[in-house]
Amino acid sequence: MTSFLMAKGLSRDFGSTLALRDLDLTLAVGERVALLGPNGAGKTTLLRLLGGSLAPDAGTVAINGLSPKDARQTPGLIGWLPERAPLVADLTVLEHLKLTASFLGLNPIDAAQQIDLLTEALNLSLKLNRLSGQLSLGSRRQAALAIALMGPPKFLLLDEPAASLDPDEVVRLRRFLNHLPKDRVVLISSHAIGEAAKVTSRALILKGGQLVATPFWAELGPDLEAGYLSLVGEHAKV
Repeated sequence: MTSFLMAKGLSRDFGSTLALRDLDLTLAVGERVALLGPNGAGKTTLLRLLGGSLAPDAGTVAINGLSPKDARQTPGLIGWLPERAPLVADLTVLEHLKLTASFLGLNPIDAAQQIDLLTEALNLSLKLNRLSGQLSLGSRRQAALAIALMGPPKFLLLDEPAASLDPDEVVRLRRFLNHLPKDRVVLISSHAIGEAAKVTSRALILKGGQLVATPFWAELGPDLEAGYLSLVGEHAKV
C-alpha cells in the first residue's frame, strides 16, 4: 500500500511531563485507524503534532510529502477536529461552513452542495442560523465536525468526535465516515472502543507517550475492551 503519512522519532515534552517518546508511525492511503490509550497517554498531543498546531521537540512528520504545517495550509488536505471546538461565538453555523468552503476554494454550487450534504448527514438544519455562542456543547461539536468534514479532506484527524453527541448523532456520524471515499485517511482518538471499531480497521494503542501495539480489531479478541486492557493494564482508564 502507498504510504500517506510517515512519522519518525516523534517526541514532545511539556516541562517535566513527557507526552510522547520516540514514536514511529506510518499510515497508508485509505487507512482508517483508531487512536486509543489511557488518559494522559499522548493521544491529543500526537493529533496536534500531526495536524500542525504543535511542533515536536524531536522527530519528523511527512503528510503526503508535506510538513504538518504546510499540509494544514493546503486546502482540502487536512480536516481537523480538536479537543475543543474552534468556533467564533458571534458567527452562525452557516457562516462558519461558508468560510470553510471559501478556504477550500469551492465554487458557490459545490459549496452549497457540501453544506447541504453535511447539514443532512449531521442533522444541523435547525442550527444553521444560530450563533455558535448560543449552542449547546453537543451542537457545537456537530458544527465543528461539519467544518472538519467539509470536502471531504484527504486526511481526517478527529479528537473524540462522538463526545457530547446523542446516540442518533453518533449513528449519523458513523454512517458518514463509513461512506467516505475509499482513498481518505482517518485517524480517530476515542474512549469508545466499540464505536471506534465500527469505523476503523485497526488501533494504535499509546501508553506513557509510547506506541505499545498496533493491532487489527480481530487480534484483540471477541471482547475488545478486555483485549485492550490486556495491553495497557487492568487498571488503565480508556
